[in-house]
Amino acid sequence: MIKKTVLLFLICLFSFVSPLVIRSEETVDNLSDQIKEYTQKLDELGKAKDTLANQVKILNSQVELTILKITQTENSIKSLENEINNLTVEISKLDIQLNELSSLYVLQIIENYKLQKKVPAFTFLFSSKLNNFLEQHKYISNIQKSSQNSLINMETVRTNYDLQKTAKVKKQQELETLQKTLATQKNNLANQKQNKIYLLETTKNDEKKYQSLKQAAESELNSLLTAKFTGKRAVKKGEAIGLMGNTGYSFGAHLHFGLYNLKESEVSSFVYENDIDPISYLSQYQWPMSNYEITQGRGQTKYAYLYSDRFHHGIDLVSANKIVYAVNDGMAYFYQDAYPNQRKGSGNHVKLFHSDGKMSLYLHLQ
Repeated sequence: MIKKTVLLFLICLFSFVSPLVIRSEETVDNLSDQIKEYTQKLDELGKAKDTLANQVKILNSQVELTILKITQTENSIKSLENEINNLTVEISKLDIQLNELSSLYVLQIIENYKLQKKVPAFTFLFSSKLNNFLEQHKYISNIQKSSQNSLINMETVRTNYDLQKTAKVKKQQELETLQKTLATQKNNLANQKQNKIYLLETTKNDEKKYQSLKQAAESELNSLLTAKFTGKRAVKKGEAIGLMGNTGYSFGAHLHFGLYNLKESEVSSFVYENDIDPISYLSQYQWPMSNYEITQGRGQTKYAYLYSDRFHHGIDLVSANKIVYAVNDGMAYFYQDAYPNQRKGSGNHVKLFHSDGKMSLYLHLQ
């Protein structure tokens, strides 16, 4: 009766535990499938007609995709942490084993030395008891063989110990990278949620308002492509080239700064697609403003929906002193837009061409 009860209990236990294990394994596969699904969905939405409703779907899908990626990263972090903990335990065991083998080897060497001193070579020539000598010689040989085995074992353990330590260091580096990725993903999630709120607030959830804002943004781009410069001159790194303003398509005084792969000979062929992340290059140049605050970064920001590629090219900065500086030596082209302070065109701006094939852009100047 007792055996039947125990058997029934185990069957019940297995029926609850087994599905959990299966679901856990399926979750990993499902997670990857869902990420692929949302990535494909975003690609399809990006090609669909650009409406407010479609943009909201894009933002919702971005949020869902980021949540899935966060879950995936957190799972990878947990797995790595377990591997590191296991490696730590294994290394500790190997360390103890290595110490024990080292101590044994030292004792064997000492014993071997003592016996050799006690029974020196050629003793059998003067020994009256040959059998006794042979037994001692055999014992010494065994000690020496044990010492050799201990040395081999010790080197094997030491090699394994070094391999495990190297593996642990590598896993710790992977963990640090994943932790940084997780922090970035969580920051992106917060921004994506805020971007949706901002979009609905700005457009008042009105399709006409949305299309009007987008048309004005496209007008800014066209202005940058077609504007004729009013003057040009060589400038030095750190030289003042203007003041932060609110001209052109701007919702408040700020500097829009961008960096592009563009030579001076291509001054009339400016396109957004040539832009690069300016922050990494500004460590080589200098920042265009002092005591600045970055109010909007480069990428899929709250204003990104305004542009056809849904991407904010460049960074926005504000500073109390308003002075805008050349980030490096170059030839500066100055432009005055026909629609200052009316949220039309690009407003007053400067295109500064540098000798390394880069062009820096300064928009919305006074």
